[in-house]
Amino acid sequence: MDAHVPLARLLGSSLLAVIAAAALVLAALMCFAAWATGTQLTGWVADAGTAAVLIVAVLAVAYAALAAYATWQTWRARPLGRMLGLAVAIIAILAAGTTLLVGNASESALLLYLAIGLGVATAIPMVLPDRTAP
Repeated sequence: MDAHVPLARLLGSSLLAVIAAAALVLAALMCFAAWATGTQLTGWVADAGTAAVLIVAVLAVAYAALAAYATWQTWRARPLGRMLGLAVAIIAILAAGTTLLVGNASESALLLYLAIGLGVATAIPMVLPDRTAP
């Protein structure tokens, strides 16, 4: 393998790693939120709330695993990594955009705009041609 790594591949894999780490942090916070939901509420509301938050945590872990796998495959210059990386970026854009449009996110709107920007910045290197790929 050549010691020169194209800038698009370096940026794409780095931004995918950032998304994977952010998804893992979200999953950890969701586990804490599930515990808080279970201790603060009672009855079936506590059970339903805890289950809903745990489902979101499991989905965040799956998303982090997908982003980590896409990071690895992108770094290895595999076409699968670029396709998965583009899917991860589109999911980030759609999730933050949907939350902005549908949810009540007045205090966290800046973070959602940053998530959209991260998704766009990740998608751009995924669609650029990689001239050193085998």
